[in-house]
Amino acid sequence: MSNDDFRVRDLVDSVIGFAASIILAIIAFFITVFVVVTGADLANVAVDGDFVVLSAALIVAASIIAGGSWRNPMVE
Repeated sequence: MSNDDFRVRDLVDSVIGFAASIILAIIAFFITVFVVVTGADLANVAVDGDFVVLSAALIVAASIIAGGSWRNPMVE
C-alpha cells in the first residue's frame, strides 16, 4: 500500500467521524431540551422557549468541546 491510500482512508474516517458527531450532537440537543423543560416543570418555573434552547445549546456545546479536547496521538 502506498502512503496515498492512508491519506484517503484518513480523510474518509474524518468525514464519517464528523457526520457521526453532528448526528449525535443533534440527538443530544433534543434530549437536553426535554430534560431542561422537564426540570423547569418540576421546579414550577415558567421558562420561555428562547431560554430553553439557549441552555440546551450551551450544555451540548460544552459537552462537545469537552469530548473533543483529548488527543489521540498516532502510533507509528
